[in-house]
Amino acid sequence: MNNTDQREDEGRTDYKGRSICFYHPNGRGSGSALRVEPRVNRHDEDRYNCFFIEMATQKSTAKGDRSAGDFATFDWDNKITVKLGFLDICEMIIVLEGRAPHVGGGRKGLYHASGTSNTLISCSRDAERGTYYLSLSRKRKGDIEAQRIGIGLSEAEATGLRCLFQTGLFFVTFSSALKSRRIERGTCETGTRAA
Repeated sequence: MNNTDQREDEGRTDYKGRSICFYHPNGRGSGSALRVEPRVNRHDEDRYNCFFIEMATQKSTAKGDRSAGDFATFDWDNKITVKLGFLDICEMIIVLEGRAPHVGGGRKGLYHASGTSNTLISCSRDAERGTYYLSLSRKRKGDIEAQRIGIGLSEAEATGLRCLFQTGLFFVTFSSALKSRRIERGTCETGTRAA
């Protein structure tokens, strides 16, 4: 996992520490990246009270001198984005806790449909290896083939993701608990007027 800013993201997106990224590049250029962003009680037009996950394929490999900032890049222009609501997050948690082999029960995935596309969210656990695999598959109207992006996660990465989802689930559900309470000037915390 690498939380450092990637060159590809600079100047185009403004996440201001609101997301975490897992970058898994490789020397063949077939790696991928996962971005997870909680959208809880935000004060802009994108106030959804959910989690967004985005995945992108690797666009280029790292150059020789990483100290000069020659990192692998990822194709965020052609990313797949999906919104996770309450039940989606619960499905992810039971897999990340090791209580189910994959999300969706017998369906082996979570299906999201919109007016222009269908998306399949897959998350599975390989108990023998102690690894997890998360993938998104999207097919837009008129496309012959679906776009697929997947990423393998270590036990440590899956634990961090599980903790993030578990903590965020309360606030996604009860976002009003985050709203700050305004204390009137001259009023104590107990609500009585100061003398």
